[in-house]
Amino acid sequence: MPFAGWRMLFISCLAVFLSGPAQTYGVSVFVDPMQDELAWSRSLISTLYSLGTLASAGAVVLAGRQLDRWGNRLIFSISAIAFGATMFLMSIASTVVVVFLGFTLLRTFGSGVLTLAARNLLPNWFHTRAGRAFSLVGLAAMLSQALIPLWNNQLVSWFGWREAWRVNAVVIWIVLVPVVVLLVRNRPADLGQLPDGRRPTAESESSKVETGATLSQALRTRTFWFLVGASAVPSLVVTGLAFNQVSILTDRGLPTALAATSFSVEALVALPTTLLAGWLVDRYAVRHVLMFGQVCLIIAMVFLLFANATAGVLVYAAFRGASSGLWMVAAEVAWPRYFGRKYLGSIRGVGFAVGVVGAALGPIPFGLSYDVLGGYTPAIAGLLVLPVAAAIAVSRARPPLIPASSPAA
Repeated sequence: MPFAGWRMLFISCLAVFLSGPAQTYGVSVFVDPMQDELAWSRSLISTLYSLGTLASAGAVVLAGRQLDRWGNRLIFSISAIAFGATMFLMSIASTVVVVFLGFTLLRTFGSGVLTLAARNLLPNWFHTRAGRAFSLVGLAAMLSQALIPLWNNQLVSWFGWREAWRVNAVVIWIVLVPVVVLLVRNRPADLGQLPDGRRPTAESESSKVETGATLSQALRTRTFWFLVGASAVPSLVVTGLAFNQVSILTDRGLPTALAATSFSVEALVALPTTLLAGWLVDRYAVRHVLMFGQVCLIIAMVFLLFANATAGVLVYAAFRGASSGLWMVAAEVAWPRYFGRKYLGSIRGVGFAVGVVGAALGPIPFGLSYDVLGGYTPAIAGLLVLPVAAAIAVSRARPPLIPASSPAA
């Protein structure tokens, strides 16, 4: 039988790509038409979205525990079905309560549990090739960011925002749900295979028991808190920058078109960097790749502090893209490499939830800086301390010492 891990990798990439309508870049297309029809202020819709995102963080932590208990296949399937149902709910939303509930469930099942299950599946199937596997998932995420907003915008222009939500729901139910329900398998052992497609040997047959740190053991290690704290930095800082990027640049007298171009440059740099990151983490210590991801973010923010011309903005965008590509892959590889795979869902769920909270809070410092201090520069300068601290923390991350009864991989 051919190695089924490649099938799992394709399904994970498909799920990450199709999660786009629940990501901020996918939802953003719906904000204006919803605001116009419902006659709500932008601040009200933005607040509901931020609160829904925060509420979803707790659900992601619980889902991580269920991944360990019931396996990826079941939780993956439930999240895909619920994601489609949530988009149908969004299509009939007309009140504050329903929109808040819709945003909460959208962020919980679409951008939260679905992508967590997709990413949690791969470390069971790929050990030595984990970096390359996650680099392809990273490419799927980048393609989703590039294509889903265009897709949603076209749907809204053709059918209106309510029908656009319904079309997306049908796509999830017809394309993703059957694939996940019928084809996902939790581990290679379920099919009599080994990770990375290795051939069975006497040694491998005698060591099939999966090992790893429990969540309580992980919580008692410095490495866990180094990774959790550092993971919050890209989510918080990059989300805040992206949310306000047009305003930051136009506030300095730069054209709006330059802001749009900067997003394109970021994506163009992130694509090859994602592939490079997969190659690097399969050959070198993952902490070094994590550190360079934070260093690239530091350089990007420094350039943004002084950028008042096209060249400076494009350099900023290039380093931000490099940071995203490096960190996206290296962080996914770090968790199973440091803490094993047996309880990875519980451990990864906490880190994922912290990232969700960071993304929800990211725009706030920039808004306060603009309203209280008269510009965005104080926020950029003040937040520079975060990637600096994160770079130092991850450079010191080492595989923790776990009791012999439950050793980390």
